[in-house]
Amino acid sequence: MQKKITVALTFSGLTISSLITLSAINKAVIQLATSKGLLDSRKKEIYHWRFGDISYSITGEGKPVLLIHDLTEAGSSIEWSEIIPKLSRTNTVYTLDLLGCGLSDRPDITYTSYMYTQLVNDFIRNVIKKKTSVITTGKSASFVLDACSTNEEAYGELILINPENIRTLHKKPSKRTKTAAFLLRLPCIGTFIYHLLTRKKSIREHFEDDYFYDPEKISEALYDYYYESAHLKGKNAGNLAVSLNGRYTNANIIQTLKNINNNIHILAGAEVPGIKEIIREYLYYNPAIETEYIPYTKGLPQLEAPSMVLKYINLYLGN
Repeated sequence: MQKKITVALTFSGLTISSLITLSAINKAVIQLATSKGLLDSRKKEIYHWRFGDISYSITGEGKPVLLIHDLTEAGSSIEWSEIIPKLSRTNTVYTLDLLGCGLSDRPDITYTSYMYTQLVNDFIRNVIKKKTSVITTGKSASFVLDACSTNEEAYGELILINPENIRTLHKKPSKRTKTAAFLLRLPCIGTFIYHLLTRKKSIREHFEDDYFYDPEKISEALYDYYYESAHLKGKNAGNLAVSLNGRYTNANIIQTLKNINNNIHILAGAEVPGIKEIIREYLYYNPAIETEYIPYTKGLPQLEAPSMVLKYINLYLGN
């Protein structure tokens, strides 16, 4: 009995020691990643939404356009930094950091596509207060389409940049994804796992493999912005990652695509693997969608070829 108690105490001591070490590592990572304060230095407004404060900006004059970044752990409105200066010459440009991203709050809740649908509708209703065209990227296209389908009169043109594969969006949470979400939600250990997934090397690889066709065009500042964004708000930084990995942000948009009456335009990075098949899916459910391919670009053509993207945006908006 004495031996069992000794073993148990030793194991408990090692466990506590390991957790203390992990906690110290987590704090060091957060301090290092956010030490430059890059996103904090940008001009911002605050929309006090019911699930948390939303950071946003307004520039320019003219018909309103809302820019919504891709829904990722490291995403933020910095994604639009090359588009805003010129687009604001002809339009009032609103950009926001989605809940769980950038400078916005990151509450410890389950993030769902429907929640973001509500956010977009509420933001247009309470902040912009006018009919608004929306430009969005990747996974965010799904809840923008849903938002428009529930309130078509509030929306003008919809421009989707590399929207997510419809079949991927349709996948529901599974035992595997729920387990991944559970692990990420664990105090200390989950935070440590999240920091491994969002270390600067991983962000750099993501840019070089998925976001840019030409790595020579990626500035070091972009890595820093995305790395900082992934670690803001301390222990709450990874709350969105829990829902993304658990597939709780997925949504079936097939019926939405069939029924929506607003003009939809897709801008696609020509070098995105499988992009033509993805576009064919969207056109199958809504043949009226207009599509253009941006040559020699991948996931973020608005950062890699902003002049080309802006040319089509101005065309679609009638500027």
